[in-house]
Amino acid sequence: MTTIVLRDSGASGAPSPARRADLDWLRVIAFGLLIYFHAAVVFLPQGIPMVINPQASPTLQVFVAFLQEFRLGLLFMVSGMGVRFALRRRSRNEFFAERGRRLLIPLVFGMLVLVPPMVYLEKLFIGDAPGTFIDFYSNLFSGVYPNGNLSWHHFWFVAYLFIYCICSWRVFSWISGSRFAQWAGWLANGYHLFCFAAVLLCAELPLRAMFPGFRDLIHDWASFSHWWLLFLAGFSFITYPELLKSCRRLRRPALLLGLLCTALLFGHFFSFSAASFSPAHDGQVSVLEYVVFCVLRMLNAWCWLLACVGYAGRYLQKPGPLLTYLTQAVYPLFCLHLTISVTLSFLLVPLALPVAVKYVLITSGTIVLSLLIYHLLIRPSVLLRPLFGLTPRQLTDGGTPRDAQAS
Repeated sequence: MTTIVLRDSGASGAPSPARRADLDWLRVIAFGLLIYFHAAVVFLPQGIPMVINPQASPTLQVFVAFLQEFRLGLLFMVSGMGVRFALRRRSRNEFFAERGRRLLIPLVFGMLVLVPPMVYLEKLFIGDAPGTFIDFYSNLFSGVYPNGNLSWHHFWFVAYLFIYCICSWRVFSWISGSRFAQWAGWLANGYHLFCFAAVLLCAELPLRAMFPGFRDLIHDWASFSHWWLLFLAGFSFITYPELLKSCRRLRRPALLLGLLCTALLFGHFFSFSAASFSPAHDGQVSVLEYVVFCVLRMLNAWCWLLACVGYAGRYLQKPGPLLTYLTQAVYPLFCLHLTISVTLSFLLVPLALPVAVKYVLITSGTIVLSLLIYHLLIRPSVLLRPLFGLTPRQLTDGGTPRDAQAS
């Protein structure tokens, strides 16, 4: 049975680092953005979930397209950071067992309890529901969404994260070794950290054309590889804090380059009808445009991630009771938010209200109801906590919540 000896500032065998307030804030913000992103999908011409407002919003289309380029990468990166804390000299079997409790239990619970109501409301909205919810649930395993009823919806993220954790054990050991430490030292110097965009590009160029992406673990190899690399990047950042210092030092050039790449993507590759970026023009894609498109997207995503980590390190070094509470709440809120958001959308979309009012009501209602359910039902319950990825009694490390999120 093997145990990984994690490194701290390059010193093998040093104590595991204490949690950092800036990274906990970044995690809270990254998962909090999901509420605003998923609510915005309601006001796109098409999307999943399938409760769609008849009037689209160009502003929210731009908002969704902008976030889509790096938001999931940020989630997987901060999850990789969280895994670095969660490992804490665990043996392989201990780590796998802990990941199973934290990820597989909420995944199964979500697919059987939290996701079916929203799928039923979606099908009811488009006129494809088989009758009552009891009728729908009795046929839950009749097929796979969107044609059938069984779906993991946003819990695909939990499934991918579990696979990354299990398949990366030996990679964690390699990252914690002396050979990778030399690479980390090189990356932390000058502007070398921007070179990681080339690593992302090596996966994007050959895979994206063949696997444009549907999160089913079969037709998603381009995105799967992209997020796995960012997950490992997050793990590396905590293993070698000099990389975090480099992010903070490079935050301004990363932001400026990210803004430039974003402007170029919107100027040349954005389609309002699809509410997304595409290298295709009139159904045709040249090799040159495809390469330019992939280069811009990978550089854009990496720059925004560096900027997020860098600015968090500069301005969010603020621990406190609010952060402690939100860090513990973020995983249950992730599990709950989409069911509540779809329910509110189902009720509000038919109303004759302006788009802005509907959007504010959906986002605000989702936040309030999610926090109320967490605070009143999940947080104090020994039975419910494991179903939402929390330990029966939350462990602490020096007063700071430990492993309280989906990491």
